[in-house]
Amino acid sequence: MLNLKNKGGRLHMITGEELNKILSWPLRFDLHTHTNVSAGIYTPEELVSYAAKRKVDVLAITDHDNIGAIVKARAAAVAENVHLVAGIEISTLWHSNEIHVVGLCIDTRCPELIALVEQQKEVRDERARAIAAKLEKCGFTDVYARTQAMAGEGASLTRANFALFLKSENVAVSVDKCFDLYLSKGSRAYVTSKWGGIGAAVAAIKKAGGIPVLAHPRRYDMNNKWLRRLLTDFKEAGGEGMEVAGSMQQPAEREFLADLSLEYGFFASCGSDFHRSKNYMDLGSNLVLPERTIPVWRSPNFKLEA
Repeated sequence: MLNLKNKGGRLHMITGEELNKILSWPLRFDLHTHTNVSAGIYTPEELVSYAAKRKVDVLAITDHDNIGAIVKARAAAVAENVHLVAGIEISTLWHSNEIHVVGLCIDTRCPELIALVEQQKEVRDERARAIAAKLEKCGFTDVYARTQAMAGEGASLTRANFALFLKSENVAVSVDKCFDLYLSKGSRAYVTSKWGGIGAAVAAIKKAGGIPVLAHPRRYDMNNKWLRRLLTDFKEAGGEGMEVAGSMQQPAEREFLADLSLEYGFFASCGSDFHRSKNYMDLGSNLVLPERTIPVWRSPNFKLEA
């Protein structure tokens, strides 16, 4: 593990240029993870400790529409010698598709970013209450309050939180199955999102000094023609990167995304989208980028919080 703390053990910002100088040996990156602030199972401190256990050198915490975990994670990162990237995953709407934009290396004090986060929280809470109402029509009781209690204080409720609630009600043997039965598009408790556009998310991330990255491009329900339209629009909005390497991914898919990153001039990112350990998916696992890509940590705006 790298040790880039200053003598006082305080946080020290490391730029992408400085990082490039120390990349004479391989580092293990995971640039898309979640805490219990947004449906993950670990607190920010626990996630950092788990990253150390998994030998992840560089960890980005990218909670859904929430930056509350970053402050809590900083002290833990210093103690565990894990190098933290401040991030967020912003939900947007594009041609009726919910598209997620990851912001890496953000200044969490940026007023424009904070304003967008507050707006997103309102939209998310409105959706959460609508989901809870639909689930109560399906026979469950006191859904919103019980799901919020399970998530914890300050957590933004996602559909995954409601899936965890349904699992606690023994609806199905797995969280994923609960999600499919009630919360996926077209199911009984699905609620259409009212997110803003990609442009607003990208603008807020860049205002905060961050790098806008398109999250998990192959998870969206669209063919290659529409994916290319999405990449074109994301580029025109000011997007700078796209996730190329994910944990649960076939080699052909990774190679295809690598080619697209080069074609559209995007930095390539890697992330597990970790919420909890699953078969073939864990923090930091299977996240090697193809050598021909340009990693996002080569961006002049990439910086660590050591």
